[in-house]
Amino acid sequence: MVIVPATTGQMGVLPGHVPTIAELKPGILSVHEGNDVTKYFLSSGFALIHANSVADIIAVEAVPVDRLDPALVQKGLADFTQKLGSATTDLEKAEAQIGVDVHSAMNSAITG
Repeated sequence: MVIVPATTGQMGVLPGHVPTIAELKPGILSVHEGNDVTKYFLSSGFALIHANSVADIIAVEAVPVDRLDPALVQKGLADFTQKLGSATTDLEKAEAQIGVDVHSAMNSAITG
């Protein structure tokens, strides 16, 4: 089973899943194989679930959760929060908000 962070909520994918296209938000993708679970942080992307039970994950960035550096995540969150507070244009605000959203999701992935 695979659990993906869809924009509509967490979506579990098992064999025989209905064909679907889902937009992904920043969060954890979990791959369950027997008793083993491997977790990846995804910044965004799409999940394509095919009729033959194959799932393609197209991610802008994907990193094993255990490779995320908590200190760097905290620094990034602080930096983007500061940028959001001082942004003056719509573009600066949007870029800073994306940074805050992604780093907040990474922080949640690390802390569980």
